[in-house]
Amino acid sequence: MNTHIEGRTVKRIPLLSIEAAARGFTVMELMVTVAIIAIVAGFGIPAFNRMAVNGNLRTAARDIMGDIANLKEGAMAYNQQLSIGFDTGANSYTLQRLPPNPDGTLTNINKSPASFGQGIQLTGVAFGAGTTVTFLTRGTLQQGGNIVLTNSRGSTATITCNLSGRTYVQFTMQ
Repeated sequence: MNTHIEGRTVKRIPLLSIEAAARGFTVMELMVTVAIIAIVAGFGIPAFNRMAVNGNLRTAARDIMGDIANLKEGAMAYNQQLSIGFDTGANSYTLQRLPPNPDGTLTNINKSPASFGQGIQLTGVAFGAGTTVTFLTRGTLQQGGNIVLTNSRGSTATITCNLSGRTYVQFTMQ
């Protein structure tokens, strides 16, 4: 096919004919595309699983920190000593629910870091010679210490509580 432009003859080559455009993709093109997507997903899924396991550890550590912060605030608000006790053998901890009952007594709540994902363990708790965090009525701790959580990948979260009641966490991810 020739076209005349400004007195010159130019040969025109169609890139796609109308029939080729109407056919769509071939089966081979679709199979190659699906194979490429499968290979990329094969590399991505294990990385996502590792990220999820470490994310569960972070979530469990932050939940414990939130419980500790709530007890600190409650001790000051209700002018009452409050505590949270850890049991590494049972992989759980018990805290006192706020607000107090109408008769002034407190109800205990049992929680476990394993509820955030399989493999999250309380591996160490040290507050002096005990495993209980007790907040005095001023919001300070009776004894400072730390709590160590570990997940199935060997990553750790160390929650540290100082005497003033300040709590922070340090992560070592694998």
